Amino acid sequence: MNVNINIKNFKKGHVYLQKVTDSAIVNIDSIFVKNEEPIIFEYDIDSPELFYVNLDISKLDNRIEFFGEKGNITIDTSLEKFNSDFKINGSYNDSIYREYLKIIKQFNNKKLDLIELSFNLSKANQVDSLVKVQKNLETLNKSQYLYNLNYVVSNGDRFISPLIAINEFSQASKVIKDTIRKSMSKEVQESMYGKIFEKLVEKTKVN
Repeated sequence: MNVNINIKNFKKGHVYLQKVTDSAIVNIDSIFVKNEEPIIFEYDIDSPELFYVNLDISKLDNRIEFFGEKGNITIDTSLEKFNSDFKINGSYNDSIYREYLKIIKQFNNKKLDLIELSFNLSKANQVDSLVKVQKNLETLNKSQYLYNLNYVVSNGDRFISPLIAINEFSQASKVIKDTIRKSMSKEVQESMYGKIFEKLVEKTKVN
């Protein structure tokens, strides 16, 4: 994997390539940039997985998250809006991941609106309306759960599916985990996230 990073107005400083190892985000490479030199990371990768680009390891909100894969990936951003306004090209799996995240963001925005409304109704002591809003929130949570489940089962050939399964269904029943695993293609099952999910399935069987 070759990652080419263009950061407008960034003239000098460290850039870090990171990934999750043993449940912690760690640096796997770094470059000290001066005079706006090209920023290029090379990394051997067996299957698509999440990576991060960071300018300052002490600030978690400075990271750009992206789905890495074999080939050439380009990240275009700026110093001022480093992780809020960026473009990623060259990663098919990242483009799929972005579309998935858009839908999840819509769910989360709706839930935030309902939570705010619930808080205001509680302050106003409007019990009947509050109950209705809480029921709507429960319905929305169920809808998001079913969306995630349908997504991973219907897209078993996509490498983001086992990642979603790990994040959303690690505590699910054996039946649900088995259904998800059976929906995955052999290539996805043998990917890094596929193997992690397989361990979760096996652990559920033991328990």
